[in-house]
Amino acid sequence: MTTEANVEGAGRSVIVSLKNVRKSYEHEGKTLEVLRGIDLTIRSGEMVCLWGPSGAGKSTLLHLIGTLDMPTAGTVELDGNLVTALSSSRVAALRNRAIGFVFQFHHLLPEFTALENVMMPGMIQGSMPKGALRERAEALLEQVSLSHRASHRPSELSGGEQQRVALARALTLKPKLLLADEPTGNLDTENSAEIHKLFHKLNESHGTTMVLVTHNPELSRSLPRVIKMRDGHIESDETQPIER
Repeated sequence: MTTEANVEGAGRSVIVSLKNVRKSYEHEGKTLEVLRGIDLTIRSGEMVCLWGPSGAGKSTLLHLIGTLDMPTAGTVELDGNLVTALSSSRVAALRNRAIGFVFQFHHLLPEFTALENVMMPGMIQGSMPKGALRERAEALLEQVSLSHRASHRPSELSGGEQQRVALARALTLKPKLLLADEPTGNLDTENSAEIHKLFHKLNESHGTTMVLVTHNPELSRSLPRVIKMRDGHIESDETQPIER
């Protein structure tokens, strides 16, 4: 299906491509089909919302895009790599290099400070000198307006602050793609609005491609491309005037 979103982004490189993707699970001797022939292209720098009722297949699709799971059939390409043809170790290396994740629950490490939590992906990967990694983490905390909370542990931060730390952490290794699953689902209206603004700010400043699963109507209205899912299918894929 050729959509306005596809045409508008035609000059940018493709970062995600799914072709005839299906996903099913076996449960109590029965086959549960969650995704039923998904074709999807996402280009570099796009902000995309996956929207739909519970059980539509949004989170499953996000997990396939993020290489956290593999399709039952079809192909998944990420940043020019045919994921479905790679070994598990090469998929893991690609995921670590190319993707950042933000979930509904922040999953911060309680014994470490905000700064240390943001530094953690680089410390685990060992790809950056510690001084450069610290500078990167400090700059990201500044971008999410939390420099003054750098030395605080998660238990000393509000829910909105914890999610902002998680967002900064997801960008530490400069991923090309940021995936967020209900990133404001655990926040009040005010904090949700702040997170919405941050996604736009970070997309503009870093050029990071973003795919967000949400039930939040305000967040869906703030994103320029909305993919509506139902019963494992893409029901519509449209661009829209955005509300900030």
